[in-house]
Amino acid sequence: VDLLRRLDPMLGTNGTDGKPLSVTQSSSSVESGAVDSSRRWIRDVALGGDHTVLLSSNRKDVIVFGKGGENQLGLSSKPWVSSPAKSKVLSSASGNISAVCAFRNCSMTLDADGQVMSKA
Repeated sequence: VDLLRRLDPMLGTNGTDGKPLSVTQSSSSVESGAVDSSRRWIRDVALGGDHTVLLSSNRKDVIVFGKGGENQLGLSSKPWVSSPAKSKVLSSASGNISAVCAFRNCSMTLDADGQVMSKA
C-alpha cells in the first residue's frame, strides 16, 4: 500500500480534498465521473500470485513489479522486478486499456468490452 500511495498520493481518497472515499463514493461514482480524477495516476490494480500490475490513468502504460520468472510481467529475462517498471508487452500505444488482470503466472489487459488485448 505504501508503494501505491507513493505512485498515487490520492489513492483511496475522493480526489478533491484528500479525504477517504465514503461508501457512497465507491467505484460506481468514480466511473461516472463524480470524483475528480485529473490528479490520479493509477486507474486499476491487479494482484497475481507473486506480482502486481498497475494501469496508469492515461490507459496506455502498464506498470509491473514482483515475480516474473514465467514472463507474467511482460519483461523478457526478468525473474524478479523489485522496482515498478513499464511493461512493453502489456502497455498500449492507443490508450484504450480499460482494466488489468493478474492471475498466478499470467497478466492481461482488457478493453471496454472485456476482451483480452494483450497477455503476458
